[in-house]
Parts: sequence; C-alpha cells; structure tokens
Amino acid sequence: MTDLSRFAINQITTKNWSLRQAVDGYARQGVGGIAVWMNYLDDAGVKRGARMIRDAGLFVPSLCTSAWTNLADPTQFQASLDENRRRIDAAAEIGAGCLVVVPGGLAAGERDLVAARLRVREGLEALLPHALGAGVKLGLEPLHPMYAGDRSCLNSFAQCLALCDDLGMGTGIVADVYHCWWDPEFAAGLKQAGPRRILTFHLCDWLVPTRDVYQDRGMVGDGVIDFAFYRALLDEIAYDGPFEIELFSRLDWWERDGDETVRIAVERCGPLVAQRSA
Repeated sequence: MTDLSRFAINQITTKNWSLRQAVDGYARQGVGGIAVWMNYLDDAGVKRGARMIRDAGLFVPSLCTSAWTNLADPTQFQASLDENRRRIDAAAEIGAGCLVVVPGGLAAGERDLVAARLRVREGLEALLPHALGAGVKLGLEPLHPMYAGDRSCLNSFAQCLALCDDLGMGTGIVADVYHCWWDPEFAAGLKQAGPRRILTFHLCDWLVPTRDVYQDRGMVGDGVIDFAFYRALLDEIAYDGPFEIELFSRLDWWERDGDETVRIAVERCGPLVAQRSA
C-alpha cells in the first residue's frame, strides 16, 4: 500500500467540495492531510472545521492564504493586519503548520514595485509577534513573476529566502514547483533553505501549452516539470516535511468529479511522496 502519510491535498484542487466533503473525500482514499482554504473554513465555522479535521485524522500543513497586506491606504493596511491575525488564530485552531503568505501585488494605481515590497516586509514584521505567540509560521510563497502586478510581489525563491533570513524565527518557505521550476536558482535555493525552512512543498505541473496562466495547472505527470529531480534533491537535503498537490484548473480538474481527481492525484503523487529508506 502506498505511504501517503506526508501527502496532503490542497483544498482548492477539489474546488467544488465543501470542507466537509473534502475532509471525507480525502480520508476515504487514504490521503494523510488537507491544506485548508480560509473561505471554506469560514463557511464551516473554525471550531467545527477543526473538529471535523481532527476526527478524520488528517494533518494540516497549511492554511491558505493570508489576506492581502499590500495596501497603500493606512486604514486599509491596519484592517488587513487585523484580518491576518484572525487567520493566524484560525490556523492555530486547526493545527496548521503555517499560514501561506500571498500579500498582493501593486496597490491600486501604483507602479513602484520597490515600495510595494517594502510594505510587505512592514506587514510581516507587524504580524510576526502574533504568529510566534500562536505557534503558526508565516509561510512565504514565491509566486511566478506573472503575478507580480496583482497577486503577489514575492516572486523568486531567493527573494523570499532573504526575507526569511531578515525576519528570523517564525517564518519559512512554501515551495511550489509551478511557480519556481523556471528559476535557474531554484534548486540551489532549496539546498540553501534546508529541510527546516521548507514548510511544505507544492506539487502541480506546467502544461505546454498553458491555456490560462492563472487557472490551468496540470496534474502531476501531464506537463514538463521534472518531479523525480526535485524529489531526489529533497531527499539529498533530508527534507521530511509534507507534500501538497494544489491544482487551479478551470478547464479540466475543477470540471471533474472530486473522487476522480483525488484518485488520480493519489496514483500520480504516491510514488513521489512515499517515505524513502535511508
């Protein structure tokens, strides 16, 4: 039987399932964990959601995602910090290892990317004491540069790792091959980060052609990413943390039955996520 103890399905992969359906559907096929999205958790109720996850015996590698902190208006910026503190508390309630940080890109009408990135640093510095107190790490996820204008101005592995170095304890990296496989420095960055600073590792494939740059990620094995290379590299640095499959797939997997998606995800990812003998 395939060892899925380190394998989680990121809930957006089965977009049409509620938290209850996702918990039951993942556990039914032997998946070890669930990466939860805040909107589904709010729909279920945080305490109720935490209870259903615990009762199913699932681990939670991450809560997705932070509220955008990259707001130029001071009042909105403070409101976003309050919302992120709420999300940190929710992550602690469900036992999530980290809150995935997606801070937003440029503010409305802005063109100064340097200023945007400085605001992100300011926001994370403000949130870090609360995160440390809650026992939840801030997981910086470098997003592909195509997202810099609107979704996140954290765009390279090296950039996020340097920011973790500056912020210190309570931060780490959410490494996603979809966003980083193109980066010539990605492999070296994984080695530099080491096993303790990689909080979770996202699996999904880059399709050629990609029909929708935001929502056309491929199932593992359907694209051009060399997953065997990355698993070997992670073994080399003794990474023993979780793996998540995370599919945004408007044209394919979101249109399928959730049980089919989970079954194929288990089949494709099982060989990649199983424990390896020393």
